[in-house]
Amino acid sequence: MRTVRIRKTICTLLACILMASCLPSCTGTAPVSTTVSGTTQQTGSEAPKELPDVDEQIKKLSNVQGNIWINGDPKYKDLLGRLVSQLKDNVSIRGSLIIATDDDVIVAAGMRLKDKDGSEVTPYTTYEIGSVTKSMTAVCIMKLVEEGKIKLDDTLGDFFPEYSSCPFYGEVSKVTVRNLLRMRSGIDDYVNDPEGFWGEETALELVGTGNPSGEAFCNFFNKYGDKIVRQAFCRKPGFEQDIKFEYSNTNYTLLAGIIEKKSGMSYAGFMEQTVFKPCGMTDSTSMKEGNVQASIRKNAWYNPVNSSKGCGDVHSSAADLLKYHRALFGGHLLSEGSMKEMMNFVDGYGFGWQQMDQWILHGGSTAGFSTFNGVFDKNGKRIYVIMCANQGEEYVMQVIVPMSGLAK
Repeated sequence: MRTVRIRKTICTLLACILMASCLPSCTGTAPVSTTVSGTTQQTGSEAPKELPDVDEQIKKLSNVQGNIWINGDPKYKDLLGRLVSQLKDNVSIRGSLIIATDDDVIVAAGMRLKDKDGSEVTPYTTYEIGSVTKSMTAVCIMKLVEEGKIKLDDTLGDFFPEYSSCPFYGEVSKVTVRNLLRMRSGIDDYVNDPEGFWGEETALELVGTGNPSGEAFCNFFNKYGDKIVRQAFCRKPGFEQDIKFEYSNTNYTLLAGIIEKKSGMSYAGFMEQTVFKPCGMTDSTSMKEGNVQASIRKNAWYNPVNSSKGCGDVHSSAADLLKYHRALFGGHLLSEGSMKEMMNFVDGYGFGWQQMDQWILHGGSTAGFSTFNGVFDKNGKRIYVIMCANQGEEYVMQVIVPMSGLAK
């Protein structure tokens, strides 16, 4: 699972999107979904504000061209004039896009990309969302913390004593849940550093003499995908836990194993119960293949879920991701204390989220898809920018960067 590593300069530009808008309903007809969002979990001393219905808001948007739907409120007129021009003219935009606040959907679009049935994509088209999965895995972990089933300072040795005979169990067993969530474990990345994690001989089965083909990638993880947790105890960590930040997908696959150990459910089942159902995310799945609707670009491949458990296995849509973001940041999924832990950034990384300038964000990239997922806070008003595409991360950035000059 390759993650989108977004440069600080890009995020500085991103912070300009909608900066002039402290944005607080809509007209027209738009793409229809059968999903309904809304939860009622209490956080702190007051119940969180009821969530607006994302699907109803999208239905009320006005169509301006193709699958571009906009909010007709006059306060968005200047912003949308510039934004729609970008959407129409920028040929790099190939996918689904939503820009919204907690109160309004400002624009919802699907452009220049077909789904597997040959229809143009919409905000409800499903994609592989890659490492955006990690924040959802973190929510599942924090739910178990709230239930008293685990503690953030519990160690891998507390959960996986069955691997005590592995050669580096002593070093790896000291890694805490908190270290895993913050990417400070020292455990090598089983995808991005296959030689460090698997060893040279095994890694050659994946990469050969160059980048792996889709067939080689799928065959490798069909063979080794269920061995990732054990292998983590068989390789010496690159550094002692909590010394520094180093991105590693292995951390979140280990967290998925902890979820299964302590919830008594499958990771996918607990994800459904803890995230998808409370948010009304009926277009979203975990650890399921064959349900991605967006078409894949040439020479790419759909990611096998046994290569990305906990770190990149979720398939979702832009509309569902907005439901998730509003529920999470609106206090419907976790307690106030859990959210403070989740958003306590060290070296720019929290629990499945990055912080760059005034943005909280996380990207996701697989062999065939890229997702940009950002939340900008302006004077207590949250602005969400979500884009799902079948281009590589550089193309997603080509779309987002020009938008940075829209709000003058």
